[in-house]
Amino acid sequence: MVITGYPSSWRIAVISICTIMIADALTPQVGINYGRVADNLPSPDKVVSLIKNLQIGFVKIYDANSQVLNALANSGLQVSVMVSNDQISSIASSQTNSDNWVEKNIVPYYPATQITTLAVGNEVLSDTSIKSVWAQLVPAMENIHSSLVRKNLNKIQVTSPVASDALGNSYPPSSGKFRDDIATSIIKPMLSFLSRTNSAFFANIYPYFAWANNPQQISLEYAIFGSSSAVVTDGSTQYTSLLDAMLDATIVAMKNLGYGDVDIVISETGWPTQGGTGANVKNAALYNKRMVGRATAGVGTPLRPNSAIPTFIFALFNEDQKPGAATEHNWGVLYPNGSPVYALDFTGQRSSVSVLIQKQWCVVKSDVTDGQLLQRGLDYACGTGNVGDCEAIQPGASCYDPNTLSAHASYAFNSYWQQQKASGGTCDFGGAAKLTTVDPSHDSCTFPFQ
Repeated sequence: MVITGYPSSWRIAVISICTIMIADALTPQVGINYGRVADNLPSPDKVVSLIKNLQIGFVKIYDANSQVLNALANSGLQVSVMVSNDQISSIASSQTNSDNWVEKNIVPYYPATQITTLAVGNEVLSDTSIKSVWAQLVPAMENIHSSLVRKNLNKIQVTSPVASDALGNSYPPSSGKFRDDIATSIIKPMLSFLSRTNSAFFANIYPYFAWANNPQQISLEYAIFGSSSAVVTDGSTQYTSLLDAMLDATIVAMKNLGYGDVDIVISETGWPTQGGTGANVKNAALYNKRMVGRATAGVGTPLRPNSAIPTFIFALFNEDQKPGAATEHNWGVLYPNGSPVYALDFTGQRSSVSVLIQKQWCVVKSDVTDGQLLQRGLDYACGTGNVGDCEAIQPGASCYDPNTLSAHASYAFNSYWQQQKASGGTCDFGGAAKLTTVDPSHDSCTFPFQ
């Protein structure tokens, strides 16, 4: 994950990204990212039902998984699909390889599965480990488009998601520009392709990271659309939200390359519920509620006022197997059992949405048998300087029985996490712990909940 500072640059990290239709073709204006880097998710058929129950109109997936594509068939959902980064070189080097990819991954499912866009790659220009692939990105997009045309699938658009770290400068928004190493060599040809094929530029916008890196310089209210009094002035333009400023910086950067009129989609945005500064349910619920309201109302930005900008919320579920910091794992609006982490009206029709905070507890994973791992976690949770309250698991106290290491560790883990989660404490303990919505309290032992 790429994160840099503010205000010299709002180079925001992104998690993963795919595709969608241009702005004026999408109703409603809010979609969801359906990632599957987790070991506890429901079946794709169940997921499709959950998405439809939320009244979401379009969904973005991060591969061309056959089970998922079949589950989405005849669902009425507009679907975005991704070509993985490791396939770009092959597709760029051969039209035949591109044709074969489309034949295998798109033709069998379309039109029953309403595929609207293909994204070639996932934040390719942010990954320096595949820098040799960067120059192949636009040729791969061209080949995929040609393959679609050959199959009379030219209604499916082609794009490639771009993270905010593609901007070399973004503050103030009027000075927005792409990085020198990619601006004319890659981004300009990409924008030319998007303009010619009537496709949208995918921008991943994460005000959370910009704010969390600079909480002293950036107001939380400014980051979560909280108050019109939180204003940043850029010349004669006033910005009342960090997202608007970041979007307009991208639009200016596009304009500076001669393509300021290309449609733009917010391909990912959201707020984590735990794992870092300000990562909590309350802030996530407020951010996404207000984001949905803006998207469905077609508010636009100062540079594109009254403009409907399709927006994908990240994400449908938490993904416990993603690498990286704890914030990577905790963006979901639903628990795997389908219950909400917090209430979110994706239609934007309700003027007020209460924040539903589902109770959670941090407990030992059922398959963990490493006693040393559990003991280290328990010692940390109860250790000097930590705030976990372990008095209840002392001999004779209410939670001493059952007198097992696993039971005591669960209590200690939960006690620590409940007190530390608001300030970034995580439920991990070396991989020994997990969150549960089932109250582990029993008999006279009441597990803490906050």
